[in-house]
Formats: sequence, C-alpha cells, structure tokens
Amino acid sequence: GNFRNDQEFFTALRNAGFGTQEEYRRWLMDQARRRELQQRLVQKYQREGKMIAVAVSDEEVTEAFERNRDRLPRRPPAVTFRQIVIATQASAEAKAAARAKAESLLAEIRRGADFEQLARRESMDTETKDQGGDLGWNRRDQMVPEFDRMMFALAPGQVSPVVETIYGFHIIKVDRVRPSEVKARHILIKPRFDSSDVVRARALADSVLELWKRGTPFDTLVKRFHDRTELEGSFEPFERQRLPESYAKAFEGKGAGDFAGPFAIEDRQRGVPKFVIAQITGVVEEGEYSIQDLRERIRESLSQEKAFRRLLDQLKKETYVRILPFPGERG
Repeated sequence: GNFRNDQEFFTALRNAGFGTQEEYRRWLMDQARRRELQQRLVQKYQREGKMIAVAVSDEEVTEAFERNRDRLPRRPPAVTFRQIVIATQASAEAKAAARAKAESLLAEIRRGADFEQLARRESMDTETKDQGGDLGWNRRDQMVPEFDRMMFALAPGQVSPVVETIYGFHIIKVDRVRPSEVKARHILIKPRFDSSDVVRARALADSVLELWKRGTPFDTLVKRFHDRTELEGSFEPFERQRLPESYAKAFEGKGAGDFAGPFAIEDRQRGVPKFVIAQITGVVEEGEYSIQDLRERIRESLSQEKAFRRLLDQLKKETYVRILPFPGERG
C-alpha cells in the first residue's frame, strides 16, 4: 500500500535483499514468531518471579532516547477517541421464538438426547458447532457475565437451564472442573434479525449522539447503551493509517472535540451491523518524536532489558558446563 505500483514494490524488495514477495512474507513471519516466543519467555519468567522489575532513572531514559534519536521514524498522525457502540437488537417476537427453540432442545437433553450430537445439529455458534459445542478450558471472566456465572455454578456432568446473553440463548454443560478452570460445551440459538432491527439500531444511535452533544455525561450513556463486548475507545494515540476503514473515513478531517457517526461496523457474532458514535479527544500531527512521546515506552524497555540481563547472569552462575571429548579422542 506504500508503493504506487507493483514494479516499485518489487524493486524495493530486491534492494532490501529479498528475491520474491513470498521470501519477504516468510521473513516477516519468522520475525513475528521470534517476537512472540521472546514475549512468552519473558511472561513465563515474570510469572515465576524470576524477572523482577528494575528501576530506570530519568537520566537513563534521556540517554537512550538521544542515542537512538537519529534512527527513529517520523511520528505518524494519530488520534485518541472515546466511543459508544450500539448493537442491533432482535425484536421481542424473534427473541421469544429463539428461547422457545432453546427450551425445546433442553427438553430433548433431559429426555436423554446426546448433548454433543445435538450441538452439532442445532447450535448456531459456527466456531464450536463441529466440535459438539466444545469451548475448551476457561477461567473466570473470559465469557460474558451471565454465561460465566452459570458455567462456574455447574458441577461436572450438569446441564444448565436456558441462559440469555447478548449473543442469544445458551444451554451449557460442564465436562470437567479443576482449580480456577472449567471445561464446558454449549448450544447457542440466536434470534433472527431483519432490516427493521437494523433501522431501529441506527435510529437509536442517532438519538444517543444527540443526547451526548447536549451534554449528557459519557459514562451515563455508556452504562445505558454501550455494547459491553466493545472497547470504550482508544485513550492512547492510535495511528490514523491503522484505523479500520470505517473509522478512518468517519474521523477524516475531525479535530479534538468533534463528534463522528453514526457509522456501521461489522458484528460477526450476530451477522448484522453495529453503529458507532465517537468523539475525538486528541489529535497528534505527523512530526518528530519527542522524549515525552516515548518516555514510558523507553523506561519499560530498559527495565525489561535490565531484568533479563540480571536473569541471564544468574543462570550463568547456576549452570555448570563440562565439555567432554568424543569417544576415541584424546582429552
């Protein structure tokens, strides 16, 4: 996307030492894999208490910034914003029909129907349906609250009553339990949506935006209308070029304090759009990075580097290596 045509892109690839686009892709994947492994290793040592945070002085931060200043890229344009996301809701009639369907499946299970087979046949959760509704192992607070409370209240082998969440109506069965984790499966029945539901959600988003503009507190509106599965905004600068297309278009030309929306985003779980209303809270223009922009990031990086170096020094002290000759060689 940074090049005007394919030829310019392939020329840049060759100048960087890559023969093909696939070779460049493999290199990117290898770099990403290395970073992920490093991050996992650091997290493992932190959990085990082997990597203890090390204090970093302001002088060290300043020195690191000045040392690397010439190699820093230009600061990209960015925004901070807060948002309210309005989910499309099914009609009362559609919800009643979905609940009735879930209740009929629960009755089948209580009469002896196999839960896994029923999930494969009837569940509307496309990610777990083919696995008989298997959700794997889950800790607390990984699911939406209503689902989470019921899942952790069940004993192994128990089946729940019908549970309503923002996704629809669930029947939950717990397979196994261990400290702080539950292995469960579920059957999901979603209510059906039609175009009138989408129109109603868009109209609600318009109304909420008007309330916001008239001075209704953001927190009040969030508590009443915001979709809990979505973030309430980006309170750290978010690069404009990395914004999803719908956000980038809605935020174009907007300054601090301006409102945007309503605009539609995809709701993958329901298959219908959600509507976003947002307020730009800050604008960062393109330019050179200052030490204020990067101070905390540099401090965290230096602290982790020091902690890792301390760990390596400790491991060297605890590790004994003896090099032996191959059989037949003279030592």
